[in-house]
This record gives sequence, C-alpha cells and structure tokens, in this order.
Amino acid sequence: MQVCTAGSLDKKFILDLYLEAFPPEERKQFSMIERKAAMGSMEILVLKEGKKRVGLAIMAFEDELALLDYFAIAPEYREMGYGTDAFLLLRELYSDRQFFLEIEEPEEGAPNQNDRLRRKKFYLRNGMEETGIQVVLLGVDMELLAAGKGLTFEKCKRLYRELFGPMYTEMVKLR
Repeated sequence: MQVCTAGSLDKKFILDLYLEAFPPEERKQFSMIERKAAMGSMEILVLKEGKKRVGLAIMAFEDELALLDYFAIAPEYREMGYGTDAFLLLRELYSDRQFFLEIEEPEEGAPNQNDRLRRKKFYLRNGMEETGIQVVLLGVDMELLAAGKGLTFEKCKRLYRELFGPMYTEMVKLR
C-alpha cells in the first residue's frame, strides 16, 4: 500500500470517490480543500496498491494536530483489507502529531446506523480511542476519536478556526 500526494491524473478519481462516499451535508467545497492543500494546511492523498487507485485520504493540519478529514476506499475494493492497510499507514505517517478523526454518532434509529457502528468498530479495532468529545459539525452530530490521549475540544476548535476561518468555527459546537 502506498499513500501519495494526489496529482492532476488522480483528480477525477478523487472527486468521484469524494462525491460517492460522503453525504452532501458532510462535504466541504472541494475547491476550498484544493486551496488549503496548495497553502500547505491540507493534503489530498491517493491510496494505491501497485498501479490501482483504491482510495483517498484528505488530511488537515494545525500545529501538533493531524485531522483525517476524509477517508474512503473505492466501492470495488471495500472489504478486501485495503482500508485497514491504508489507515494504519496514515497513522504511522502522522505519528509525530495528535492524529484524530470525526465520525457520525451511531445514533439509535439513524438511517445508516449499521454503517456508523461498523465504521466506529473499524477505527477502534485499528487503535483509535474514544475521546468523550462529541460535537455538532455543520449540523451533524459527530464523535471525535484519537490515537492516544490529550485531544481537547479547544485544540480541535483552533484547528477548525485556522483552516476554515471564524465563520466555520461558529458552526462547530460542543455537545
């Protein structure tokens, strides 16, 4: 498994998978992600096995924090171990920072509750820990998971403010 900075030849794959894997209410404008990547505060990564593009990862940074903002494996490669391999590689690549991610709360009665529970189990099985931090991001109830201790809502809010500005930060609330 390789994690590579996405190039122009990867853009269609990345954008198609981004639109397929994430619901509209959880997607940021891709042009904003590209601008932030050009500025160095985000990275758009393509996950490859040999010459095959199997997934994407979009990372966001602020000081000692590394947020796995988006992570998806292409539908034809799911349930084949690529997700685990790629995720563990990402954790290793960013082990010098506080690595964390946001997941949808696995609420009772949610239309995709089984998917939410499966995702959470995947991350916990691969070394992430519950932080006890629950937030509302753009109207979506999310839970923060981290690799190790020490993540606080204040640190996360600082990352959101640095990356997306004060207006976006107002749409991030502690639950």
